[in-house]
Amino acid sequence: MDKIKAKPEGRKGIFLVTAQDMVDWLAGYPDEDIHNFRPGGGVIMGADWSKSDVIDLLESAERIAILTGTELKHNLNHALAVIAGNELYMFNIGTITESDIELGARH
Repeated sequence: MDKIKAKPEGRKGIFLVTAQDMVDWLAGYPDEDIHNFRPGGGVIMGADWSKSDVIDLLESAERIAILTGTELKHNLNHALAVIAGNELYMFNIGTITESDIELGARH
């Protein structure tokens, strides 16, 4: 699978991704469904989303990040963080390490 084009966010283990770079990467993602969780107070809601629904969310996102290392572990191993409409969505796209990141996002 291709590397994810991203740039360091500033905190260790967090990388910013453009919607287009993430959509391009997801084109090669092998599964049609991607598990999601949304933290909210004392409740965590989770469900599987279709890849096309994830792409629709990415296209309206205010911020997209990839989490690696300790940051990944703090989010139930869900590496794709998307903020859209002031809501946080965490998607499980597999374990992502810094070696899976290609520095050079279009930001």
